[in-house]
Amino acid sequence: MNKSTFLILFIISAITLVGCEKSVEVAVLSPDTATIEESFTEAVKTRLSKTYPITMQVEGRIGRIDLEPGDRVEKGETLVEFDRVPFEQAVAEAEARVQELKASIEVKKDNRMEETAHNQTTAMVEASHESQKAAAAQVDAQRARADRAAKELKRTEDLSKGGVVPEQEFDDVVLAAETSNIELREQQFTLAAVGAFVVISELFPTLVSQYMERETLEIAVLTHQVAQAEAQLENAKHRLSLAKVVSHIDGIVLTREEQGEGNFAAGTELLTVGDLSDLEVIGDVLTQDALKLEPGSEVELSPSAAADRVIGRVGRIEPAGFTKLSSLGVEQQRVNVIVDFAQVPENLGVGYRLRARFITDRKEEALLVPRYSVLQDSDNSYYVFKVEGGTLKKTPVTLGLESDLELEILTGLTEKDRIVAHPDTTMGEGDKVKVVEEE
Repeated sequence: MNKSTFLILFIISAITLVGCEKSVEVAVLSPDTATIEESFTEAVKTRLSKTYPITMQVEGRIGRIDLEPGDRVEKGETLVEFDRVPFEQAVAEAEARVQELKASIEVKKDNRMEETAHNQTTAMVEASHESQKAAAAQVDAQRARADRAAKELKRTEDLSKGGVVPEQEFDDVVLAAETSNIELREQQFTLAAVGAFVVISELFPTLVSQYMERETLEIAVLTHQVAQAEAQLENAKHRLSLAKVVSHIDGIVLTREEQGEGNFAAGTELLTVGDLSDLEVIGDVLTQDALKLEPGSEVELSPSAAADRVIGRVGRIEPAGFTKLSSLGVEQQRVNVIVDFAQVPENLGVGYRLRARFITDRKEEALLVPRYSVLQDSDNSYYVFKVEGGTLKKTPVTLGLESDLELEILTGLTEKDRIVAHPDTTMGEGDKVKVVEEE
């Protein structure tokens, strides 16, 4: 075969091959108008917004705790038997002490005897002064009589020298003078004795007054002691009031920390109770996701992706974030989000792990296509392949909301368009295709 013949055969084969090129088989679909929800999913767990630790409010001895986790309790119900005898005895002793001190004050206040003694001693002082005056008057009178007797003796002595006065009369005058002097000395002694008695009697009212003042001071001391005893009584009564272990709410026992029986210090935790109607959910989310949330944002809660879902609402977003390592060891900034149940499910307890889907946005009647139908270009733009007349047309699209399975198309497509359901990067503009399935 010469060269010209070979060239002709090659050209014919090439033309034949081009004419026999087969089309690529594809499945196509059309955009759908529906509702789309943008969301993210995190693992969360249940907890109670309020728990009530049941503790030993005061040191003492309790009996055995028979309650088990899950047992229901009522508000005011006695949960643990407390040995109250030592506290009741302390109250009784404190009350007796208060009464004893008050009785002592009443005795001290009864100063009738002291007042009587004061009045009597005052009267005695006044009487002694009068006696002193009378004794002084007696001394003066007796001194005058003694002076007259002395003068009479002098006159009689002068007369007796002349023999005028008989000896017997002279002797009587001498005796009278001596008697007057003796009586004067007696009166003077009596006056001195009365004076000494006056000095002594004047001390009695002072002593009685000092005794009464001391009684007043003792009453003040006892009054202070009564105040202290009453404070001790109130403390004993307060400790008695604390010597009980009761439930603060209607709820259930969550945990039991101590079994009893025995002595326990104040502050020892015995039980924890709570109300399952206070059940809420807490989970940590990425801070960039938390920015899309606000109080009231809807949350779907379920034990797993396939389980029935319970609706909740974001209650609050804590203000402080924290750093947490991901499962791959990458540091992430996260923040706690609290979710409230619209209605608490009966089968949930405390500490249950759930799957939470936080809905950040929703749009009705959005134009949607599956995520797998959209490709991303090297410039980070997005496109799809339209099927028009058996060929592909690369069509740029603008995306809106995104869900796990679907994307919202803002521009580039209509409901009437048909696009390749599962495109790949080997496809190109103008490629021939054959539609084998329409989704």
